[in-house]
Amino acid sequence: MNAESSAESSRSSSSQEGNVGLSESLDSDSGKGKGKSTSNGNNGNGDTHPAIDFTAGVIAGAAGLVVGQPFDVVKVRYQTPQYAGRYTSTFGALGAIVKEEKVKGLFKGVTSPMAGIAFINGIVFTSYSFFMKLQLPADSQNEPSLGQIFLAGAGSGVVSSTLTSPIELIKIREQSAPPHVNTSTIGVVKHILRTDGLRGLFRGFGATAMRDLAYGPYFFTYEALLRLFKYMKTPPLPESSRRHEGHTLIDEAEMELSSGLSWPELMAAGGIAGVTAWLATFPLDVLKTRLQSAEWSTTPSTATAAAASASTSPSAILSKAKRPSLWTVGRDAVRQEGWRVMFAGLGPTLIR
Repeated sequence: MNAESSAESSRSSSSQEGNVGLSESLDSDSGKGKGKSTSNGNNGNGDTHPAIDFTAGVIAGAAGLVVGQPFDVVKVRYQTPQYAGRYTSTFGALGAIVKEEKVKGLFKGVTSPMAGIAFINGIVFTSYSFFMKLQLPADSQNEPSLGQIFLAGAGSGVVSSTLTSPIELIKIREQSAPPHVNTSTIGVVKHILRTDGLRGLFRGFGATAMRDLAYGPYFFTYEALLRLFKYMKTPPLPESSRRHEGHTLIDEAEMELSSGLSWPELMAAGGIAGVTAWLATFPLDVLKTRLQSAEWSTTPSTATAAAASASTSPSAILSKAKRPSLWTVGRDAVRQEGWRVMFAGLGPTLIR
């Protein structure tokens, strides 16, 4: 999931499109928009055109991103070692940030996920459809199994992480900067490129991809709850009401909206699915944040200092330096702070 910022907004925006079924941004949180578009934006059957659905999902995801950003800042601060022990509670942290950094401190790092939310949603929508088509015949109108939904969701999360990873790296660098340091998205990007090169933008990609497997449990839980709610109807919805005319996220979303389920049921399914997804991979999110916020020992300044003391060239130091691995970061974190560190920031994340 978020999201997390853009990934989570994606999760959210997709689900609310189905409820945004996809991220943070499925991303999201919680059909059929098929047919040709007419001048009024509807297709021939009176349904909303997919382009309008997608746009609505992006707008919903962006709104959710802005509302949840203060809690995301707190989450990242909890997960970043240099802020360990600084805040005693989520709302205490919000107050401290406002006191030290003004209200703008609550929105540090919002620029990069906001700029990327439409692209992430597009990747998730497209890849989910691709993975679903790999599992189902082209003309299938049967309801996909929960296992197929899980695999399509997990696959879409991994694919979207190619964009989510650099976006979150930039966001985390801004959010974890000391309170007195004013950062900008462009400034952070320039610094990363100058010190670590282009590959530096993809630091933590592996951890991000593994965390975003959470799209699988997200969609699985969301769909399972919707089917349970349908079954609990009196009488249960007939099988004919479950025929599918497509297997994209927009198709699924529009089916849900016309299935007879209420908005509270759709929102409850999206909320529970979001909590489930975060719990499934949250330790990976903690390690990802630590990996992306930590300074590598391969920056020019540290390399030059090491070269001077060891009478070696900076280039030799850079080539020999060992970048921290996910395993190393996790091992050191647990040794120094105990196993509870693996759930640092869970509170503000679930509130968000």
